[in-house]
Amino acid sequence: MKIGVLSDTHDQQELIVQCVNMLNDAHVDLVIHCGDWISPFILHAFKGLKMPMQGVFGNNDGDKFRHLKFSQQYGLNITFEDRFLELSIDHRKIAVFHGDYQGIVDALVTCGAYDAVFHGHTHQKINETVGKTLSLNPGSLMKATLGEPLGASFAIYDTKTNQAEHYSVE
Repeated sequence: MKIGVLSDTHDQQELIVQCVNMLNDAHVDLVIHCGDWISPFILHAFKGLKMPMQGVFGNNDGDKFRHLKFSQQYGLNITFEDRFLELSIDHRKIAVFHGDYQGIVDALVTCGAYDAVFHGHTHQKINETVGKTLSLNPGSLMKATLGEPLGASFAIYDTKTNQAEHYSVE
């Protein structure tokens, strides 16, 4: 199964729409969002997504109630968890956490219980294997953070290979 992985979309409407189109073109089966959606009003940018989405909230997602309300109002196939999501897909155990506590990210990656850990928060792309666990930060849909040009990105994870690849969004 191919899984699109996003994080820190931070209300970047134009880039979200481009990312949605790229995920649809890649025929991913599921999309995971690692948090920091920010405004619930931006959820309309995900309307074109052809597959289900699951996600967690990050440290900047204050109005969780309205995220739930607007996802229903827009008819989106999004399932939200508060801060942590655990999935078993194709015999792969996956943890999803926003990443705002590095100690928790490190513990999830090194504990040996997961095949993959998806996290965000830092806006820095990470795609490395520690022991048997893939640590994957898809980056952000922000073009720059604190004046640093990072480039907008997301990742696609393959459950068959337990590997991922980053993609740039222009």
